[in-house]
Amino acid sequence: MPEKTTVTIHRQLLEILSRLPLSSQEEVLDFAISLQKKKLTQHWDAISDAEAAALKTEFADEDLAFAESVLTDYLSQLQQEDTV
Repeated sequence: MPEKTTVTIHRQLLEILSRLPLSSQEEVLDFAISLQKKKLTQHWDAISDAEAAALKTEFADEDLAFAESVLTDYLSQLQQEDTV
């Protein structure tokens, strides 16, 4: 089977979709969304354990830095609220 161009595929999809009832169009949309999510999931599943550990460490460090920056004035804010 000859390889189709993206333009040809888009044209055929739009033509077919336009003839389907709305409920079927929604099913096609749901299927397309599930394909997109599957592709994203495959990308994350494909990373190595070392990459996953590195990302986990990076995110943990960022979370800790954010929490510490927010908490710098926390005690003084609590004390101010107590006086109000």
